[in-house]
Amino acid sequence: MKLVLEGIGHAFLGRAVFEKLDFSLAPGEVVALLGPSGCGKTTLLQIAAGLIDPLRGRIRRSYRRHAVVFQESRLLPWVTTRDNISYGLRVTGGKSTSHRQIAERRAREVGLHPNDLDKYPVELSGGMRQRAAVARALAVDPDVIFFDEPFTAVDVGLKRVLQDLVIAAAAREHFSALFVTHDLSEAVRVADRLVVLSEGGTGFVTNRRIDGRPGDRSDRAIFDMMEAWSRDPAFSELFDGERKGLP
Repeated sequence: MKLVLEGIGHAFLGRAVFEKLDFSLAPGEVVALLGPSGCGKTTLLQIAAGLIDPLRGRIRRSYRRHAVVFQESRLLPWVTTRDNISYGLRVTGGKSTSHRQIAERRAREVGLHPNDLDKYPVELSGGMRQRAAVARALAVDPDVIFFDEPFTAVDVGLKRVLQDLVIAAAAREHFSALFVTHDLSEAVRVADRLVVLSEGGTGFVTNRRIDGRPGDRSDRAIFDMMEAWSRDPAFSELFDGERKGLP
């Protein structure tokens, strides 16, 4: 296993977020983590990525390097897109000319035009900034990538394009990934397996392998799967949370 969480417990201001939670991530596996708002999805991702320490439990990481793609691009505003993409390469060593070549290759892979690389983040659209954030993660050649609702703020058409970028990159690079999302259709498109975190801090309510491979599932198959799961008690909290947000 690339990542194993055992007996993880965490709380904020005395309120338990989750207790005795176990989770594992296999080599080359993309796992989508879903759950109602406020259930602790991002907290779990931050614990898995080492951004915060859990109050209880043990974490075992069996990989060289990981990267994180956040909901916001978090590009440095004072450097160019090229330098943002190559930023993480500074800690890996090597020559700056090599860093430049890697940044330009990763930019091409996510659909950024060469002219965009000399622009500053303020000159890029929101979608272009997220492309750059994905390129920055891929630039360090990670074994594991943590995605924290990275495409929430983009429109539906662009979201699908960015999802396809992740699907293609995962197939090409064979990295493992934990992909946090509140969108079940997104989870079914990009992941090999999905887990749903309970709203009440009781842990996972379902852990389910998704039929087929990411990128090969038709829109019809995804729709039929979501339709069936909407009546499944294991997904009730997820769908109830979505309904609560309706006007």
